[in-house]
Formats: sequence, structure tokens, C-alpha cells
Amino acid sequence: MPTTDRTTIKAAIEELVTKLRANLVADPPTTAKPFRKVEAGIGDVDHYPRPFLTVRAVRARAASVIDGDKAIEVTIELRIVADILGVDPLTAVYDQMGAVEDYLDSIRETGILDGTAGFDERTWALETSNSTSGARVSTATAQQTLIVKVQRGFNRVGAP
Repeated sequence: MPTTDRTTIKAAIEELVTKLRANLVADPPTTAKPFRKVEAGIGDVDHYPRPFLTVRAVRARAASVIDGDKAIEVTIELRIVADILGVDPLTAVYDQMGAVEDYLDSIRETGILDGTAGFDERTWALETSNSTSGARVSTATAQQTLIVKVQRGFNRVGAP
């Protein structure tokens, strides 16, 4: 089994999604917990009740070796989808972006994002579109890099 300071890419993403879900989800959404759902994956605008946040890995590369273990640099994509509620179509995602930023800042030194390069360099891309039901939605997408320490021979769940 991997030791406690090591993990897999899948386990690291699952842990991040679990922590985001525990800290940012409420039904109905509130100022402190502005999402109805946080899920791993792509999440088309009609997949979940809005507003929602999805998290998925978009890149991974071996960054270095630390004490014989591999440090894997994983880039994740954070995607917010919300209904347009006012004159400014992007107003719908501003509070959710702030909540995600505040939460990621709060866990920066806790270990889940240890060793991140460019941690405070997230850039959000904003856009609007229509759902298949005709609802107007706003989306905000950003990428975040994190370092995952993987014990050799335990790169996947259930390895030897």
C-alpha cells in the first residue's frame, strides 16, 4: 500500500472534489456555499442542477523524483456553470468564482496542494451560452496545477 504522504492522481483529485463538495455545496445554495453540486468530470451545462462546479484532470507529467518517489505535476480544470440572472450575463459566476478562489487559498498550505507551481496564477475564462432547454447560462473555467507524490509501483489504485 502507498504510505500516507504518497497517493495516486485519482485519489488526489477525489480528495479535492470531496473537500470542495463539503465546503461549497448547499441546497439551496447560500453565499458561503454557492453550489448545488460539485462533481469530477466534464459536466455539460445540462448535466447537473445549476449552479455547479466540475473538476477534471487535463494534463499530467512527471516533474521530478523525491526520495525515490515520483512527483507528478497535475493540471486540473475547474468549471463553474450558473444561470444568467441579470443584465450582466457574467454576474451569475462572480460570487462562485470568489468562493472557489477563497477555498483554494484556504487549503494552500494544508497538504492537498503541496508543492504547487504558480498556485496564485489562475486565470478564469468567462463565457455565456444557451442550454439545450433554452436557458441562458454563464460559465467560468480556470486551470490549477498541483503536485502529487506517487510511490513507485503504486501509480494506480490496487497496484501490487
